[in-house]
This record gives sequence, C-alpha cells and structure tokens, in this order.
Amino acid sequence: MVKSKTIMIVAGEASGDLHAGALARELLCSDPSLKLVGVGGTEMKKAGVELLADISSLNVMGLTEIGGKFKSVIGVFLDLLKEMRKRSPALLILVDFPDFNLLLARFARRYGVPVMYYISPQVWAWRRGRTRTIAKLVDKMVVILPFEVDFYRQYGVEVEFVGHPLLDALQDVPGKDEARELLGIESNAKVVGILPGSRLSEVKKLLRVMLDAVGEIRKVFPDMVCIFPLANTLKRADLSFLDHESLKKVSIQSGKTSLVMRACDLLLAASGTVTLEAAILGTPLIIVYKLSPVSYRIGKLLVRVPYIGLVNLVAGERLAPELIQDEANARNIAGEAIAILKNKSKQEYIKKRFSDVRKLLGKPGASLKAARLVLNFINRETEK
Repeated sequence: MVKSKTIMIVAGEASGDLHAGALARELLCSDPSLKLVGVGGTEMKKAGVELLADISSLNVMGLTEIGGKFKSVIGVFLDLLKEMRKRSPALLILVDFPDFNLLLARFARRYGVPVMYYISPQVWAWRRGRTRTIAKLVDKMVVILPFEVDFYRQYGVEVEFVGHPLLDALQDVPGKDEARELLGIESNAKVVGILPGSRLSEVKKLLRVMLDAVGEIRKVFPDMVCIFPLANTLKRADLSFLDHESLKKVSIQSGKTSLVMRACDLLLAASGTVTLEAAILGTPLIIVYKLSPVSYRIGKLLVRVPYIGLVNLVAGERLAPELIQDEANARNIAGEAIAILKNKSKQEYIKKRFSDVRKLLGKPGASLKAARLVLNFINRETEK
C-alpha cells in the first residue's frame, strides 16, 4: 500500500521544466496535501516544487557535450537516489531527458517506486532499443504527440495521449496585429525572429550564422525588422561572445518569446519544441541546427525518421525547411527565408497546414488530464 504523499518529478531541460511546472500546478490544485520534490527550473519552483537540484546542473546538448558537466550530473543523480530512499515517494514522474531518467527509473524499480513518464523521449526517432527498456521500467507513458500511442502499444507499453501542453501555454497569446502593437512594430513591416535555442551551447553554435543570414535577407528587404527573444534560461551577458556590431542587427527582447513569435512573418529557429510552438501560433519557420561533428556523425547513423523538426513529423510533410550542419550556412538560410517572404501563396499554404497540425495535437487541457492520470495512478497503487 502506498502511504506517501510525496511525488518526485525530474526534468532536465527548459521545455521539460515548463511542462512539469504546469503539471505540478494542476496536481497541487487538485490535492494541496501532496508534497512535490525533484529537479527542474524556475517554472517548477514557481509551481510549488521543492527543488533538490536546478536544471542548470544537467543542461547539456548532444552526445559528446556531457563531458564538461559529468561531475555535476553524477552528483545530482546520487543525491536523487539518496532522496528517493529517504522519502519513498508514491510516484516518480520523469519528463523527457532519457539517458539520465531511464537510469533513474532502473533504481526506482529496485527501490519499489512506481514510474510514470510524462513527455516521451524520442525513441521513435533514434536508439529505438530504449523502448524495450521503457517497457520493463515504466509503469505508464503519458504522451503528448498523437503518433506515439500506436508506437508504444506495439511494444506492450501502457500509454495514454493527453494532447500537447503548448496548446494551454499559448492560448492567451494575442493575435498578430496586437502582438506587433505591444512590441511597437508597424503592422505592414517585414518581421523575422531568430530563436537559436535555450541552451548557451546551442546559441553559440547557431546565433552567429543566423545573424549573418539576417544581413543577407536585408539585402532584399532593407527595412526588415529582426527580433531575438532571449530565452529565460539565458542572460544578455551570455551573448558576450559576439561583437557589439553583430548584435546591432537585432532587437533583443527578454521574456516575450511567444509574443515575438506571433508578431513575426518568419522565424529562424533551432530544432525542438519551438517548431510546434510556431505551428500553433501560425508563423512559418526555417529549422536550423548544428551539433559537434562527432555527435552529428553518430546521429546520422542512428536517426530513423525523415525529418528532425517535430512540426514536420506531425504533419508528415516538410512544411519547415531543415538546414542541418554544413547546410546551415548564411547563404542557404537567407535563400530559404527570401523564398518564403516573397511568396504569399506559400505562406498561406504553410499556415493552412499548421492549422491541421494544431488539430492533430489534441485539445487544450493536457496538464489537467495528465494530473488526473497521476492521481488515479496513485489511488490505484494505494488500493493494491
């Protein structure tokens, strides 16, 4: 019988922190007597989770980039094992971040702690063998992409689709005209946004080439407005690797990412959840991504899907051009951007298909549905 009212939640990235924070709020709203502890960032902390470690201790990118934070990652892992033994949580909720979290799930199984995975690792894309590990270690998968249900069922995994939490997070974002008014942008201006990622390591790889591309685009659209919405995981001081002249090409906005995305005609964005955010907001985008050479070569051998962009995977079509590694240069980015900005019918087609993607992502209320699944699961375990 489960007596503990403690739930441990572990997120290792900014997007995971956002969604775990929304889940935590719904859990505490439904049952204020719950004690939530774990690893996360500002969103989880604001929601009422007692942070045992901050997300910055774990935030790494690619297969080879973990080396610099190895001691920090191991330290957090050992602390979590200690806390798991001490607190005997009713449930361990893992949010994406698979290499760390699946190892944690192995120990949870050893300690008799049930495991729920909220927001699946992309095992359908690469390293598919991890699915068998999930089937052995995870009691329930709670997924946010529609095609993940059939994928997991073929491996005998208990799974439920709740819709995408971004539908909740973005439902109050103003329309395009109002967003421009709030940002002080003229309604008829050409506006391009650059989103090089939430990790400093990926920003260092992508921001310079994006800024160079902006310079090329301005040769065709000299009055174009360019905005860089700084992720809440970054500070302006983090951009010191760039010279002052480079940054003069853009308007830097802090804490207004969704508003900026809505206001833009086009986005230059890193691969990730932001591609689905663009689809929900109805803004065309170009996906730009670079890894270390070793990570890229390994990834090419292991990845099994036709696209890297989530929006393209959900759509089953290359709605957003993908420029990866050597193809991610200023000339190529600018060429794709100019082609979209000049072609109204292409923009309208992309927006129409983005509307279809939004429908495939389900209905708002994902965090509430996930919270109900958590509470039902705990009650079911208590009755055993």
